Amino acid sequence: MRLALTFACLLVASGCSCVDTVMTSNNCTGGKCSAADGSVRDGGSSADASTGGAADSGTQSGLDAGSSPFDVVSIEVTPSVAVLTPGIGQRLTQTFTAQLVRRNGERASALLAWSQDSLVAGDLDPNSAIFTTNGLVGAQVKITATYIEHGMPVTGEATLTVRAQAVSFATSTPSDSATKFANMQTPNNESADIAYPLDNAVMPQNVYAADIQWLKGEQGDLFRISLTKSNISITNYILHTGSGFTNHWLVDEAAWRALAQTNPDELATIRVDRYVASQSIAVSSNPIRIRFARAALSGSVYYWAISEGHVYRIDDGTNNRVNFMPKPPVMQEPGGTSQCIGCHSISPSGRYMAGRMGGGVNFATVFDLTANLTTDPPPSLFPTDKVQNWFSTWNPSETRLMTTAGWPPPVHMSLLDPHTGNEIATSGAALPINDNPAHPDWSPDGTSIAYVGHDPSEDWGVDYRVSDLRLLPVTGPDTFGNATTLLRGGDVPGHLPEEQAISYPVWTPDSKRLVFAHGFSGRSASGPGKLLIINKDGSGIRSLDKANGSARDSYEPRFSPFDSGGYYWLAFLTRRDYGNAVVGSRGTQLAQIWVTAIKKNPAPGEDPSEVGYWLPGQNPKSASISAYWAPRACRATGTACGVGSECCSGDCRPPAGGGATICSPPPAERCRIDGQTCGGTGECCAGLDCEQNVCRQPIF
Repeated sequence: MRLALTFACLLVASGCSCVDTVMTSNNCTGGKCSAADGSVRDGGSSADASTGGAADSGTQSGLDAGSSPFDVVSIEVTPSVAVLTPGIGQRLTQTFTAQLVRRNGERASALLAWSQDSLVAGDLDPNSAIFTTNGLVGAQVKITATYIEHGMPVTGEATLTVRAQAVSFATSTPSDSATKFANMQTPNNESADIAYPLDNAVMPQNVYAADIQWLKGEQGDLFRISLTKSNISITNYILHTGSGFTNHWLVDEAAWRALAQTNPDELATIRVDRYVASQSIAVSSNPIRIRFARAALSGSVYYWAISEGHVYRIDDGTNNRVNFMPKPPVMQEPGGTSQCIGCHSISPSGRYMAGRMGGGVNFATVFDLTANLTTDPPPSLFPTDKVQNWFSTWNPSETRLMTTAGWPPPVHMSLLDPHTGNEIATSGAALPINDNPAHPDWSPDGTSIAYVGHDPSEDWGVDYRVSDLRLLPVTGPDTFGNATTLLRGGDVPGHLPEEQAISYPVWTPDSKRLVFAHGFSGRSASGPGKLLIINKDGSGIRSLDKANGSARDSYEPRFSPFDSGGYYWLAFLTRRDYGNAVVGSRGTQLAQIWVTAIKKNPAPGEDPSEVGYWLPGQNPKSASISAYWAPRACRATGTACGVGSECCSGDCRPPAGGGATICSPPPAERCRIDGQTCGGTGECCAGLDCEQNVCRQPIF
C-alpha cells in the first residue's frame, strides 16, 4: 500500500510540533501551524501532539474536540458502488474521488492513500485513483482510501464489480439471433443435449479451452452457447448450416482463461440452448457445471498413438500434439522392417525417454529428449539392437532403469544403466523371475518398485487373467529386498468373479499411495476394468468411482509428477464417448486419455477422485495409450503466462501500462512463505531466500 506523505515540522526552539495530517502542506512560524486551507493552530507540546491534544481538557488548539475542524470521522468515497463490464481484452476505467468528513459535518479534500484488495481484475493508480481493467478476469474489488490522523488510520471504501463479458457470432449467423431466445421452454426432447464437458468435471485453470459438443440439431436451427459465473458471461450464437455442421463450438482461448480465473471457487455453468427453426420454439438445455481448481497442470504428456506408431508430446495449456520423433529407428522384423516406437517411459526430470521399437523383436533404447530427434535416424544413447525389454521404469536420479524382459517366458526383471544399456549386477535378494513381472513403477522417493506379478504359465505381461500387486523394496544402491504381495487380484473389494487382474500400478508423487487398474485382463484395451487407490501399507483401498464414471472401462493410469491445488493429477485411458460422433470419438470405443483430479487429503471413506476431462490435443479418431507425464517447473517472474497458478509468484497479469500477461511479483503484503514457489529474489517473506523457485530458510 502506498501511503500519502504526512507533512510535519518540529521547531525545537519554539516547541512547535505539527502532526495533524489534514494539512497537505504546512508552515510553522511563531509556534503556529498554518494549514493549506488557511486555518491556524497552536503547535502545542510533543505530548499534546501524540495524543491529538491536551489530555486534560480533551481539546485541540483550545477548541472543543467535538467541533474541531480537524477531527475526521470518516471518508466518503464516490462512487461507493460501481460496475464495469469490459469485453475480454478491453481496458475500461473508473475514477474514484473522496472527501474527509469532519465531526462538524464539513467535507474537505486531502492527500489520501488509495489501495485495492485484489489485483486480478485490474490496477488502481494510487495517485489518480483511476482503476483500469485488464480485460482478463471478472471480480469484485474493494477500493480503499486511507487517511492518517494523529497516527491512526481513517478509511473509506467503495465496491467495484468488474463483470467480464464476451458475445460472438459464428460465420453466417444472424446478428439478431438473441431475439430468438427471448422466450425459453424448459428442457425437453428437443433440447440440444450437451455431450461434453461432463457434469461436475474438475479442471486446472490452464487447461486448453473445452470444445463444447452437443447431439441434436437440424439445418436452420440456432444455438446459443453460454458459459457463466457471477462476474463473467461468455455467449456464442451459431447457425446450423446443414450438411457438414458439426454441433460443436471451441471456446475462445482468452475467454476460457477469463472464465477459469474469475470467481475461482465458483462453479461455471454451461448451457447450449436451441432454437428449433421448424417449430419456431427455443428450448433450454440442462445445465452442465464444471469447476476450475486453483491449480495449473504443468509439464508435458508423452503418449503413444498406437495406430500411427509414434509417440507424441502435448505441452501444458495447448491442444497441439508434437511429433518430435517423426522417423523412429528402422528395425528388422521377421516379416520385414518397421519404424515404430512404444511401451515408452519418461525419466523423472523429463529429459530421457526409454522406448521399445518394432512390433515383434522388442529391442529398446533410450533417447535424450533435449536433442534433435527429427533426424533419420534419431540419435539414441546406445545402439538400438543392444537391449531387449518391454516395460521400464526410472529411479529418481535417472541413473538406473528397471526393465521387464525375457522371451520366451518366464519374464524377469533386469537393472540397466540407461546411458549405456549395460546390465547392472544387483545385491541383496534376487530380482523377481518366477512371477512374470510386468508394469513396474519406481516410487518417487526411491524406496520401492511396485509391479504386477502373475503365474508364469500365463502370457508374458499383456493378456494375463489373474495377477497380484507386489512391492519390491529398494534397500540400497543397486540392492533389493524380497518382494511382497500388497494385494491379490482376487481380493479386490466388489470385483466380479471374472475380474482378477491387477495392472499398471503407479505411485502418487509423495510415494504414499498407489493407483492401479483392475479388471478382466492385463491387456489395457481388453475387457472391463476400473481404477482403485490404496495406501502403501495396503490399507484404505477405494474405487475411484467419479473418475471411472458409469462405464467399467478405465485403465492404465499415470500421475503427473506435480500436485497442485490440493490435488494429484492422474491421466488414464478409457473407451468412453468423448463428445459427439463428428468431432469427438462417440461410438468408436477408441482409447483416449482423460485426466482426473485426486484429492490429497480426502475425508475418511471418501472417493478422492473427481469427474474427469478429455486431454486436449489428441486425435479423437486414433487410439491413444501410455500417457507419461514429464515435468515443467513453475514459470519465473517476467515470463509469459496464461493464468496465475502457472507462475512461481502466483500472479499472472499485464505489466504496468498494459501488454501481454507475464508472471509478476506478488504484492508486498502477500510475500511467499516457506515452501511456496517464487519467481525471483524479493518475493519471499523476510528471512527466506528463493532457491530453485521455492522460498526456503537460508543455509549457512
